Formats: sequence, structure tokens, C-alpha cells
Amino acid sequence: MADVIWVYAELSDDRLTPTTLEMLTKTADVGKAEAVLLGPAPEDAAQILANHGATKIYRCADPVYRDYLTLPAAETVAALIQKHCPAVMLFASSYTGRDIVANLSARLDCGAISDVGDFILKDGSVEATIPALGASYQNTSTLVSPGTKLMLVRPKAFEAKTNEQPLSVEEVEA
Repeated sequence: MADVIWVYAELSDDRLTPTTLEMLTKTADVGKAEAVLLGPAPEDAAQILANHGATKIYRCADPVYRDYLTLPAAETVAALIQKHCPAVMLFASSYTGRDIVANLSARLDCGAISDVGDFILKDGSVEATIPALGASYQNTSTLVSPGTKLMLVRPKAFEAKTNEQPLSVEEVEA
């Protein structure tokens, strides 16, 4: 069975961010792509996520996630991670993504890799490539600890492509 990889579906100006769709495309190529979508979103958000590779969406439309970006999202995501144990969870390298990952890293006592430009999964670990100096150097970092690995992904690291999958939506509580 393919590794389950989650993507935090970030919203900006009531739309899914391009980085979210880029991460889903990559995730669908590497493993089983699932998304976490918190807060009010456009009616077609679930279908857009499915069109980019998500096979399952953990969804809560409560406006608390729009009004308070970090704490409610971190609490919900932490509970979902502890319940479902995805191999990896990706976040956009944005203000919201960095805040949530910092909170989750402390809350779940796990490491995180930031500024990711690419990644592979192998033997229960994740190896990330981090471009440096205008991508003239490529550094790698590997998380080998048990449990879910957290990564912050650079915008435009991957190309967003349509990769439609059958979809299920699980409603979660705030």
C-alpha cells in the first residue's frame, strides 16, 4: 500500500492557494494524497482538490479557522495526525504554514523540514531536497523518526496538474 501523505489545504482570499494544488499534484505521484481543509471555502474546493489528486478530504467549515489561523488549526490537525498517522504532512511555506508547523512540531514532539523543493519517501523516512543560493546548491535533509513527518514546501516547487481521483470527504469537528 502506498504511503498516505497529507496536504494542508490553505486558503487565501477565499480560494485554494496555488501551492496547495502544487503539493497535491506531487503527493499523488509519490503516495496516496489526502487533504485537510479547515474553514469556510468555495463550494467547489473539494472538487478542485480531487482534480489535483486528493482521494480523501478531512473537512471542517467552521469560521474559527478563518478568524484564528494557528491555534484551532493546530489543535485539529494534531488530533487528526494522532488518530490517522499519515506518513508525511505538507504545508505551504507561508505565514500560516510556518506557524502551524512550529506549533505541531512542539505539540507532537517531532521534527520538521522547511524550504523543501522536492522529496522522496523511502523505508519509513522522508528525504527532502532544499535548494540554496538560487538553486546552485541542492542540500538534502532526512527525517527518520517514527510518526508523521512535517514539511514546509516552497511555492512553485512542483507543477500543479490535473490528476483526478475518486474522493471521500470526512467531516471533522472544530
